Amino acid sequence: MEKVETYLHCVKCDEETEHVVIYLDDEIKSIKCKKCDRVSGIDKKELLELYTMETVEHILKEPLKLNQGIKEDGSKFLFSFSKRLLTKPYRVIKEVFELLED
Repeated sequence: MEKVETYLHCVKCDEETEHVVIYLDDEIKSIKCKKCDRVSGIDKKELLELYTMETVEHILKEPLKLNQGIKEDGSKFLFSFSKRLLTKPYRVIKEVFELLED
């Protein structure tokens, strides 16, 4: 475990304050504001929820991107689209497992 003191913007204090960042195996485990004692940590459930929200937002924007791609260069786009369509499920599953790793 490694403790690092640094200055970060605290949301609660609404200013730059001194913080203690605790690393475990080169990953941030917690961040504590020395002024207000607010502790922020990386919760896997919260991280997965954020990932899910970002993924849904991306999916909702996809029809617009598809339409633009077809208009710009239809034949080239259709070739790359079919490749992406086949590999996307694998890439999403890989990202989820990376999020859940310890």
